Amino acid sequence: MFKRILQLLYPKRCGACDLPLLESEDFLCTACRIELPKPGLFLKSPNWLSVKFDGLFPFTYVHAFFLFSSGSKVQHLMHQIKYKGQKDLGEFLGAWCGAHLKNNIQLISYDLIIPIPLFHKKFKERGYNQAACIAQGISQMTQIPYCENVLRRLSQSQSLVGQNRVSRYETLSGVFEVADPSVLKGKHVLLVDDTLTTGATFIAAAEKIKAAGASEISFLALAALK
Repeated sequence: MFKRILQLLYPKRCGACDLPLLESEDFLCTACRIELPKPGLFLKSPNWLSVKFDGLFPFTYVHAFFLFSSGSKVQHLMHQIKYKGQKDLGEFLGAWCGAHLKNNIQLISYDLIIPIPLFHKKFKERGYNQAACIAQGISQMTQIPYCENVLRRLSQSQSLVGQNRVSRYETLSGVFEVADPSVLKGKHVLLVDDTLTTGATFIAAAEKIKAAGASEISFLALAALK
């Protein structure tokens, strides 16, 4: 009864459409769970995701759970995770993504999940890394080991909004470093981030991980811009 009263006074809202949730719903309403655009984690290559990396880095697989577009419900979700303190929502969405990944995990052997890190000042301001929340959710569902501290961000790059892929890559050059190469030796690493636009952030991080001894690298974004 008390929970019902609280829900009436302070209703939980859908992270995508912002409408009040039913008592039986968590984080997302049933309609949004059905309607959010999901391109499928396993697309036949080449595809619109793979062409972002073809010829630029020797990746193994690239996945995206949601399709991102300006002004969409998916953009609202990403905004909630990144700027509104909704770390639990990030972990929930990561677990949802992880459940789909788990259904096909027999096709792929990932050894380690690594989130794209935040610069320490940005982490202190926000209080959490949204990519890490997503990665934790994926790890919980798939049982693939997760490591947050093996990759570090050395500086906060200028805003990447409006930059093309070449400019983004130049901006990110030298931004990442590997803290403990021994963790990566011979591993197939799944790099995880909240959004994928040009792929420059993934490539900059992947080059450091590959140089540290990883055998294979794949990419997973919770949402990707087509």
